[in-house]
Amino acid sequence: MDPIGTITSYFPYIDEDTKNVLEKIMLEATDYYDFVHRLVDLILNEESPIMVVYLAIHHSILASDYKLIDMIREKYGDIQILGPNLFISSAFQGSVEDVKKVHELADIILASEPEDWIALEMNFMKFEADMRNYPKTMYKTETIDNIRKLIDSNPDFEHYDIVLNDYMAMRAHTDGDTEERIRCYNRGLEIAEKFNDKLRKTSILIKKAYLIKDRDRQESRSLLEEAYQICDEVLGIPVYFSEVISILGVLDSIRGEYNSAIRRFLQAVSIRERAGLNTGNASANLSIMHNVISEPESGLEWAQMAEDQYKSRPYLINRAILYQVWSLILLKRTTEAQVLIDTSRESILKSGDQSQLAWLHFVTGVLEFEQGEFSLALSSVEQALRIYESQGWGYHFQLIFLYHLALIEINSINLEKDVSPSLAILEEKALTEDLPGYIGQVLLLKAEIAIHRKDEADLRDIVQKLNPLTEKENLQYLKPSYEILLRKL
Repeated sequence: MDPIGTITSYFPYIDEDTKNVLEKIMLEATDYYDFVHRLVDLILNEESPIMVVYLAIHHSILASDYKLIDMIREKYGDIQILGPNLFISSAFQGSVEDVKKVHELADIILASEPEDWIALEMNFMKFEADMRNYPKTMYKTETIDNIRKLIDSNPDFEHYDIVLNDYMAMRAHTDGDTEERIRCYNRGLEIAEKFNDKLRKTSILIKKAYLIKDRDRQESRSLLEEAYQICDEVLGIPVYFSEVISILGVLDSIRGEYNSAIRRFLQAVSIRERAGLNTGNASANLSIMHNVISEPESGLEWAQMAEDQYKSRPYLINRAILYQVWSLILLKRTTEAQVLIDTSRESILKSGDQSQLAWLHFVTGVLEFEQGEFSLALSSVEQALRIYESQGWGYHFQLIFLYHLALIEINSINLEKDVSPSLAILEEKALTEDLPGYIGQVLLLKAEIAIHRKDEADLRDIVQKLNPLTEKENLQYLKPSYEILLRKL
């Protein structure tokens, strides 16, 4: 592989022997992921200098390969300077106790007055650990002040500003400041380009693409294509491939192209399984997609898979439970659905997680709709929609909720003289924003109105507009409903 700044940016201040080891492995490796595995193989099979081991852990974390870190821990876990790096892999997965451990161990190293770059690394360990759990664990102002002072003390340390901006973007996200988050990403991208840091550039491209997917799908897709190309040519990191493909799946779902979205999320699951990575998020998305297209058996299976995968991140388990509730309602297993709602409600309310609260309102509304409580259902689903609208993200969820509002409305109003406000809003969005799947769903709802009104001319016009949509590969889920409609003509 060609040298990349992700590795070489550390060369000005690491010792010559460590530098020689890294250069030799770079020349032998086919891509960055291969470099990481070769480096870890070296330190596991040979007694290696501490700094080589340190950087092996560092690069394993960057590659999101925590199995490699576990193997390193078995052999080198008692070496003090490696402690913060080893424990931060657990902190990344949400363990508050390991966040505390990172602080304790990093402070021990800092007390020994190490070289400036080690001091910078230790301060970053503390800051990164806090940001992974912010605001549950607040960072100390003195930590970020020390980071800023050290970065400014040496031009060779400027590449650390990429990481700093990345984590300040994480803070901005938690604080609800989208514009600051974008500014942080843009600053990080500029510095990553300057230092040829392909890995961190790719990471930020993916995060920015996810952030702007609701406001600019075209730019989001362009960023993802760039990230995929770098990963394919230089990095080869499975987690990045899966993230790119998953966000493309979200972009498909915004357009209502659920068949292609499902294929992408299945591909993401496959990539992550082969790499031994957690598949919780992809499984959760597959549950949502299958529920949307009225395949609740599959929806339930994927939600149960997500729950199992989230055991290492228990704060996410309620998401999987709520998707199970939705599947159970669609399967007419309403008693089981109600039990799950009741058992999860308190923890969701205590968590303060607005996304989970939105989904609690939504599945409650779906259950109320199934039970014929239309007024309650409208109120519940509308609360769910307002939460995401106020947060300014999750547009694919907003569209799902808006569709269900329209569905409830046409089942609760006088179709002879009343109209569905939500259906009109959804239709406008579908037509002006090029959302072909939602155009199809709107037409199917309008067909129900036409059937009720016995308006055969309108019905035939709807069928004519639906036909080409059902022939599209990404919209095959519309076909069963379309065929039922044809039989009603």
